[in-house]
Amino acid sequence: MNDINKNDFYRHIGVYGICVNGNRLLVIEKLLGPYTGQYDLPGGRLEGNESLEQAITREIAEETGVTTVKLSSIGTCDFSVLWTRKDNTMERLHHIAMMYEVELNIEQPPGVIHRFEGQDSGRAIWLSLRDVTIKNSSPLVLQAVEWINSSTLPITCKPFDYST
Repeated sequence: MNDINKNDFYRHIGVYGICVNGNRLLVIEKLLGPYTGQYDLPGGRLEGNESLEQAITREIAEETGVTTVKLSSIGTCDFSVLWTRKDNTMERLHHIAMMYEVELNIEQPPGVIHRFEGQDSGRAIWLSLRDVTIKNSSPLVLQAVEWINSSTLPITCKPFDYST
């Protein structure tokens, strides 16, 4: 593994939704960042003067086109990700995730994702839990499946390497 310059460290704090329908999880396809080409949970960082509730509700609507009906806080988890940026430099990302169980209006199928500058999400889909793998899913999706199966989030900060 290459040495990482202390300036190549970034901490991201965001809110993320675990939306389950039967044995399927609502995920988005990532277009940018360390999880490009993988499934990820809908969510992201807070804007301006948003509360956590406002941020997760907005992020779900922006990234899936579905309306949130009910939210329940699950807890917080974190992990570290080593990845190669577009300029071929490496970055270590410390990702802190505030996780929510989200009940959606399931009559409303995932819809069109509204494009805007900086949008890092592609289409939203209902992914079968049995189709989630470490190769096709972000650490957020993997931890969501762990929570679905055990009702717990990991306490230990687990490392993930996407630098290859």
